[in-house]
Amino acid sequence: MKHDSSRLVRIDAGPMKNPVPGKPRRPISGDAAFQTVTAFEGNAGKAEAGVWESTAGVFQANTTGYIEFGTIVEGAARLVDPDGTVHELTAGVAFVMPEGYTGRWEVDQFVKKIYFICRTV
Repeated sequence: MKHDSSRLVRIDAGPMKNPVPGKPRRPISGDAAFQTVTAFEGNAGKAEAGVWESTAGVFQANTTGYIEFGTIVEGAARLVDPDGTVHELTAGVAFVMPEGYTGRWEVDQFVKKIYFICRTV
């Protein structure tokens, strides 16, 4: 969604309207299903923001080519660093996955986040 830079972008974390369905590119276990609504795209495709949610499953993260900021708005999950460090993510927790982060998501039931991505390539 292209954005007029003179207007504020609000991101609605409530029920998703016209979400795009998806599946993990790198599943580990379970049958996670995603839904995403993009609220903002800018800077010639280098920036994006929106709402993402996932059902239960374990899948690999890989932020090669971008940096992601996120904040959990509903549900819970864990991000597990490659060295095994576990980060509990619950409503209100904000996080940054640096460029090249390759931890894994562990979602027991459901998680919803607001995200902002800045592409580095």
